[in-house]
Parts: sequence; structure tokens; C-alpha cells
Amino acid sequence: MAIAKTRELSESFKASSIRVAFLILVIGVFAMQNPAFINGASILSVIQGMVFVGIAAVFLTILITSGEFDISVGANAALAGTLAAQYVVAGEGVADDRSPWTGLLVGVLVGTIIGLINAFIVLVGNVPSFIATIAMLFIAKSLATYIPGGKPISGYRDSWEAEGIVFRESFFLKNFSIIVLIVIIIVGHILLKRTNFGVVVSSIGSNKEAARTSGTQVKRVKTILFALTGAGAGLAGAVSVFHFGSIYFSLGQGWELTAIAAIVLGGTSLFGGRGSVIGLLFGLALMQTIASGMVAVGIDPWWQTVITGAIVLATLVVDQLRRKVT
Repeated sequence: MAIAKTRELSESFKASSIRVAFLILVIGVFAMQNPAFINGASILSVIQGMVFVGIAAVFLTILITSGEFDISVGANAALAGTLAAQYVVAGEGVADDRSPWTGLLVGVLVGTIIGLINAFIVLVGNVPSFIATIAMLFIAKSLATYIPGGKPISGYRDSWEAEGIVFRESFFLKNFSIIVLIVIIIVGHILLKRTNFGVVVSSIGSNKEAARTSGTQVKRVKTILFALTGAGAGLAGAVSVFHFGSIYFSLGQGWELTAIAAIVLGGTSLFGGRGSVIGLLFGLALMQTIASGMVAVGIDPWWQTVITGAIVLATLVVDQLRRKVT
């Protein structure tokens, strides 16, 4: 057991070293094209750019480790953020204006409900999670567009400003989204790697039937994971509104592909059984570095989309090859 653990740690360290070296290489390539790419403002932009997708992707990583998918996380975030904004902004002009903090709770609640609906369709209706959550993507995205009439919702932080609280002057408020990401990553890592629940999740992803035979309540575990994934997406949407002070229905567009690419780049298998929340952090950093780097060196936006799609495709191929080798 000790030998196996040592080997696992050694392989993990080797894989992490390769990923970090590759990230440094990518940064170096863009920096040679545009030296300003490695200044403080650019680095902060990269960090901020990965925050919202990252919050949505943490529990998605654990769900994928169990062998299931949720393609609706971006649309979930859009709908949850929309309803959170509608709830808070609807309080304007009332004696007790609704605090932006309550919007975060609304977002998490909406996301959790969507996650539970996904779980019901997949686990009770026996619909493959990939198909079920694609359908939810269309439903949630349409609702996020229809509810505000296709218009942006602004004024999310007006109740604070009325009390003299300036968002940009508060270090905690200004960096709240980053703080949330750090907390979620720590919680997700502990859940997956330091608890019996994480062991169960990995065993389900490796062999669902064997896990069921051993007495594991597979449907219960997956229901919890779908709910957590939905809650994470809802939190990401609400935190986005919290950060920007407004929301437009295009929020969350493409998050699912970016998240899946980052998850695979971080060492999680799309076929279940192996996952890494810490690795996700690397994947997010790499994806956002590439996205920011393409802007910094002036690559045409149309080609940026092509390159991003090629990266997603490459990660899927690599994961398939890695699965055959192991």
C-alpha cells in the first residue's frame, strides 16, 4: 500500500511538473511576441478571467470523476445570475433594499434546483447525462434571455452605493470572486482527495457496477454531485453579477467547453475514475493564458475561436489515448 501510494505521488508530481513547464513555455511564447503580456495588469487579467468558469468547474470536476457530465453549467450560471439580479434589483425603491449578498443565495438556490432536475432526468429517467444536460442548456439559456427581455440588468450594487460603500475601494469586495474560487477549490480538493466520499466517487467512476455491488448508494451519491455542480454553476453566475454589478444573457456562453478542456488538461479523465481539482487550476490557467495571449498578440477573433476549439479537441484525443495506455 505504501509503495503504491509513493508511486502515485511520484507520478502526480511528474505530471504536475510537466504541466507547469508547459504553462511557462506558453507564457514565454506570448511574451516574446508582446513583452507587455507578463506585466502585473496582464497577470491579474488572466487570474480574473479564469475565476468565474473556475467556480463553476470545481464540482463539475468531481461529477466527471464519477462518470457523469453536466453540459449546462454555463447556461445554469446565466439563469441563476439573471434571477439573482432580478431579485436584488426588484428591491430598488423599497424601504429595505435587498442586499447584493442575498443575490448570492438566490443564485446558489437556482443552480441547485437545476442540478437536482438534471439528476432526476438522468438517474430516474435513465437519460444519458450528456444528452440531458444539453437539453437543460437550451432551456436555461432561453429562460435567461426571455426573463429580462434580452436586455441587461444593471443596478445590482445600488443599495450599497446608497449607503456610501464603494465597491472598487474595498479590497475584500473587489477581490471577492477570487476569494470564492480559492475557497471552492480547497473545499473541492478536500472532498475529492481527503474524504471517504471522494473515494466512493472515484470508485463509482472506475466501475459503477462494482461500487453498487459493494453497497454504495450510487444514485444518492450522483444526486448529491449533480446538486453540487448546479450549486457551483449558480454561485458562479451570482458572483459574476456581484463582481460586475450587472448581467447580460450572454453570460456563461462557452463556459462548458472551457471548463471541460481545463478539467481534462488538469488530469481528470472524461471516462471517470480519476480526477484532480488542483489540476483543474492548472488547466484554467493554461486556457485563460492562451485566450489572453491571443488577444495580446493580435490574433483575429475568428481564429481565436478556431484555436480554442482545436485545444478542446486535442484534450479529448489526449484523454482517449491516455485511457488506452493505462
